[in-house]
Amino acid sequence: MKFFTGIAFALEALSLFGGVVVVNAEVVVDRLVSRRKLDRRDQGYANGGGGGGGWWDAAGKWRNGKLKNPGNYELSFYHINDVHAHLDQFRSSGSSCTDPSKGCVGGYSRVKTVLDQTRRTHKNSLLLNAGDEFQGTLFYTLFKGEKIALTLNQLGFDAMTLGNHEFDNGDDLLANFLHELDFPIISSNIHSNNTNLSSALVPYLVFKEHKLAVLAVTTETTAGISKPGAGTKFEDPVAAAKRTAKEIKARHRDVKRIVALTHIGYDKDIELAKNTTDISLIIGGHSHTLLGNMAGAKGKYPTIETNLDGDEVFIVQAFRWGEYLGYIDVEYDRWGKIVSYEGAPIHLTNATTQDPGLQAQVNGWSKAFASYQTTVLGVTEYPLIQSTCQSAECTLGDFSADSMEDYRSAAAAAAIINAGGIRAEIDAGNITLQQSLECFPFGNSIVELAFTGEQLWSIFEGIVSGVNQANGQEVTSFVQVSRSIRLTYNPANPAGTKLITLKIKDSPVVFSKSYTIATLDFLATGGDNFWAARSDFVTLDTMDEVWADYVRKTTPISYELDGRISTTTETTPQKGA
Repeated sequence: MKFFTGIAFALEALSLFGGVVVVNAEVVVDRLVSRRKLDRRDQGYANGGGGGGGWWDAAGKWRNGKLKNPGNYELSFYHINDVHAHLDQFRSSGSSCTDPSKGCVGGYSRVKTVLDQTRRTHKNSLLLNAGDEFQGTLFYTLFKGEKIALTLNQLGFDAMTLGNHEFDNGDDLLANFLHELDFPIISSNIHSNNTNLSSALVPYLVFKEHKLAVLAVTTETTAGISKPGAGTKFEDPVAAAKRTAKEIKARHRDVKRIVALTHIGYDKDIELAKNTTDISLIIGGHSHTLLGNMAGAKGKYPTIETNLDGDEVFIVQAFRWGEYLGYIDVEYDRWGKIVSYEGAPIHLTNATTQDPGLQAQVNGWSKAFASYQTTVLGVTEYPLIQSTCQSAECTLGDFSADSMEDYRSAAAAAAIINAGGIRAEIDAGNITLQQSLECFPFGNSIVELAFTGEQLWSIFEGIVSGVNQANGQEVTSFVQVSRSIRLTYNPANPAGTKLITLKIKDSPVVFSKSYTIATLDFLATGGDNFWAARSDFVTLDTMDEVWADYVRKTTPISYELDGRISTTTETTPQKGA
């Protein structure tokens, strides 16, 4: 086996990988060094550790001498999550790629290229999907699951689990989609009386050739953030994982390795790792978490935690929308523990070749979007930012909530929208009808609800604390508000006391006063757990229609943050009378 350094190695690396460039030349070299490290480890096995053999330990250091455990097993995992119908390339902001020269990323034709050119060099590999293929672009708005299924079936997936958004149009549509897929769908914690749905699911999957099993769990909050049927229940993910791992160990004694494929979010993956046994690798989704050494990463790839037995558990996730393809090589010892690893998320940029066959299909389907792409609603001087909406005031949130307040200005005092309902950023320049539908793909309608000032205080306290003050359950989204609302909160205060001030139309809320609020039907019926489900409302126009009309009305748009939601060091809540 040849080894190369510097430019010579980079050229050889590109040759071996068919010219596919991943992120940049330095990352290509790093990844191929990782691959060759595993090759050297293979060579050490073949030599029985003699003649310069050795092994790579869990810290990534080369150890000379005989292998301590020549019965170890290597397996490569490719994984993807939260693609949200981004079958085609897109801007990293999430907006449509109308001008590739500006830099576009992702798209399943790039995923296919990387898989076709690298997976064949891996003797043992699995390709896993952590869910949320539905909802986010016109591919889903116009075609629902049809084109997604046609695409996924061309990629060689070994298994997939379900995200919460797979339930956005109910159990029946989801079930029909799943029956179109040619690979297994795993769920260990979804229990449904919809036989068409339940028949499409398996509680776990055993890969006998790898002596490995995959279990899978979906967030138990799905009922509150999507639209599963009344007879579809979501078991606590940790309890389900424990139960399923125990069953696997009892029924399949030859299985030495268990992987959890999850759609519960990065922080919940960490909790899962810490509160279970037998699971050595967690491949996650839901939180759109970027892991690695790149700017903006939330943690390491992999993140390593310790389980109840004191064993290491490796956690990976691959950001969102298919901008990255997750990739990790692991070495298992004979007991199923990971003793070494290599890998990193693969960045799919303009430099990554698109598979021509799949891209031709995507281009053909995209012709249905022409009228949406060419209908210009208005123009914005600055980008309308979405990426920060889940943690702070954002300009797209401001504009969107203002559109709702303006629409119902005769009756509503203000407007509230969940940050999770705003899905794509708007770049500076023309705003098209397609972008309106990509920002608000769910078809939610505007409604009006009456709240007392005391109820509003409790609602906003729950949002900034992350816990509904009435039912004690998790609030699953941050909020964006219209210009008539001003609130401050102290993140350092204990939960239940974080909200410091709340004003509507420049006056502190009066606890005994009634306020009419414009919001979404999704929130009105209990979505994201802002408040208890209600039915005392009439549905009005859809959010995307209201937003599009406001763009037309206010163009040219020039929005900057104006302090509607801000933090403070004040510690004493200033509640209304």
